[in-house]
Amino acid sequence: MFRMLLAVVVVSFWVSPLRAQALPQVAEVEWTLFKQDTRSLLTGIDKLVTDIPGDTVRSVNKILDAKPDNPNVAARNIQRLLDTHCLVGIHINPESRVKAMRGERRAVLVRDQPVYMIVKIHNEGGVTHPLSVASEQAVIKDRKDPNRWLEVTVVNEKPFLNKLTGRRVEYRVLKLVARQTGKREATLSFDVGQGTQDLGFRAEVPILFTVRAK
Repeated sequence: MFRMLLAVVVVSFWVSPLRAQALPQVAEVEWTLFKQDTRSLLTGIDKLVTDIPGDTVRSVNKILDAKPDNPNVAARNIQRLLDTHCLVGIHINPESRVKAMRGERRAVLVRDQPVYMIVKIHNEGGVTHPLSVASEQAVIKDRKDPNRWLEVTVVNEKPFLNKLTGRRVEYRVLKLVARQTGKREATLSFDVGQGTQDLGFRAEVPILFTVRAK
């Protein structure tokens, strides 16, 4: 009986949506390239509907415009500002295995309205393949399924790149469109090519979304 209860507790913990948490800082970032990539990110999200506050964008630009005494500190400060708006953090280890964790960004969507959220990528493997996202809750065209309510893709159109740069840290953008309202859970699964998902399904992130009508 005790073993059965323990098994239920373990399973319940495993499938529960992960709590939002601060993403790890990435050290030893190549400042010039990181600066270039961050400017491209800000240019891209400026054309999209995001909830990243103007104060955050101005603070990031202020760091980018200055000549830092310590580039590593500047890079960490930018990460600290952007990470609070990340839905997910992705880690690619030296063997190119992908793990994902829940970020701090609130998981709030509006039905039938595209919402753009950033994800942080710590790329220790130097991988330059495209980042892909999938979900068992993803809508399939011309198929009605009440369990499939979310459209989710990685934004790869210009000014964003189609593939990862291979640098230690970069940010990418997800496009999410909810087709149902209410409290809805979706598990997002990430990979950077066949066979790159980490063992134990750690490339999957269950997220409880709040979907508003308007």
